[in-house]
Amino acid sequence: MHVYSDGKRRAFTLIELLVVIAIIAVLIALLLPAVQAAREAARRAQCVNNLKQIGLAIHNYVSATNVLPPGRVNSHITGQGNCWGAYAELLGQMEQQQLFNSFNFNLPPDTDPTTTLAAANSTGFMAIINTLICPSDPGPTSLVQINGGFYGVHNYNLCTGSNYSAVQVGAGSLAGMLPNGLFFENSAVSLAAITDGTSGTVAAADTIRSTGGSPTGVNSLTFFQQNPLSGFVITGDNKSSGPAIASDADYVSLCLTNSPPGFQATRGVRWHYGAPGHSLFNTRRSPNDKNFDCRGGLPHSDKSDPNWSFLSLNITARSNHSGGVNALMCDGHVQFIKNSVSVPVWQALGSRNGGEVVSADAF
Repeated sequence: MHVYSDGKRRAFTLIELLVVIAIIAVLIALLLPAVQAAREAARRAQCVNNLKQIGLAIHNYVSATNVLPPGRVNSHITGQGNCWGAYAELLGQMEQQQLFNSFNFNLPPDTDPTTTLAAANSTGFMAIINTLICPSDPGPTSLVQINGGFYGVHNYNLCTGSNYSAVQVGAGSLAGMLPNGLFFENSAVSLAAITDGTSGTVAAADTIRSTGGSPTGVNSLTFFQQNPLSGFVITGDNKSSGPAIASDADYVSLCLTNSPPGFQATRGVRWHYGAPGHSLFNTRRSPNDKNFDCRGGLPHSDKSDPNWSFLSLNITARSNHSGGVNALMCDGHVQFIKNSVSVPVWQALGSRNGGEVVSADAF
């Protein structure tokens, strides 16, 4: 049998070409979300590993001292608080002994960067530790400016508990309210004191990094107007006043306003400094809550009582992970907490000794 041909090669028609292009476009559209999901899964796995490393460092610290490191130190000597945070204490356990040795702990961690004192610790202040950086946070890992200085950033705040106080001896409306978490001012919590169980008590959780900072000459409310969730509202002028937040009513009246007294775009900035927002959070509100975060009182080393004793917070965990945050539990395991978690359950996870019974499927 003979097949005859006119010798011409048949080409694609325009319609056939368009159909092929459309099929390829559909396949790419189907593939891209899967690729993005795989990348985020890898980033989230790295974030989980970072938190586990922090948990290991905490337990190594406990093995050496029998207590968890203080969430913040304060001498309560007027003008000389030297308010270092827990991460500065944990550097040796995080295989950062040289960085630990670079700090002069006799100087405050928040020294005015324009003074000669600041230069003594500038190497440590400007360090960025990979273990403290979540790869899912799109913000730059570059240094953030506060006044005239530049400081390192991080993504994992430590938990003060579920109530408002960050101090053991509160003044005014905070009097008698004790922090019920693991890390707070001059804390020294032993594992035996965690009666809710180490597997059911939050030690640390995700936070997003602020990028605005507090550059000299820039009105902080500019950053608030751009993105109020990029930092935290403050209840006073950040210099000589800062009313305490002691109740949900205080939070509503002092913090949930479109014209707050001030705003700090310094969340996750100064990892070495023990202060709400910078290195401390609480579980008063659910993760990634849409309302503003807020700090009461003054945390700065150069201040004095009673403003130190008004130190309080309603600053929740935040992340760029879809649907929730990673939380390090005190036993060292990492739990993903959904945004939809019941607030009482989240608060129970933040307290060390509330006696609450929390089911493993509740979060």
